[in-house]
Amino acid sequence: MSKLSTILAADPAVDLAVVREMASEFQNYILSDEVYHILVVRTRQGDERIQSSGGDLLARLNKLQEQITKLTPEQQDELRQLRRQLDESMADFRTRFHSLLEREVKARLNSLNWFLDECKQDQRQCRVSYPFEIRNRHRIDAIWDIIGDNPPEGMRGQIEAVDRRIRSITSPAEFVWDDQLKGIYPQGKYWYLYVLPSVTKE
Repeated sequence: MSKLSTILAADPAVDLAVVREMASEFQNYILSDEVYHILVVRTRQGDERIQSSGGDLLARLNKLQEQITKLTPEQQDELRQLRRQLDESMADFRTRFHSLLEREVKARLNSLNWFLDECKQDQRQCRVSYPFEIRNRHRIDAIWDIIGDNPPEGMRGQIEAVDRRIRSITSPAEFVWDDQLKGIYPQGKYWYLYVLPSVTKE
């Protein structure tokens, strides 16, 4: 069996750097009307180009909140300040931001459906790629926490349809991401991180 694609836990300081940069670019991101946005983020390893989005930002904020004890007191203060800044910006640009989030859900659902279509052709590669590809489902969850009370018509059904497809080709497994993240993502809500695609024996 080929080795699974590895999702390593980003250092909280890196997540904080991405959130910091996204906060500084938030208005430009909203006004650009593009779902995905390239950031140049300075880390200990040097400058990195990272593709971010509204869903990515929300997921990183949630993850940082769960890992806040791993941040220094100064970093914790910065996170709180960034959160307040972003909450205000999200409120100021609510209509535009929610429109981008809705488009992002559709884009990520399309990506998941394409991946699941490809799984029919190559079960082994499907299993290898699953931990990386399932990030799309995780980002959808982060977005749903924001728009789930008033989603576009039909979107809930589209998510449920993708979930049925995922369940139909997977079986229970150990947590598929870095074990350092396991405590952040309980199995009840994040069930798709505790399954893997099955491979039919030849």
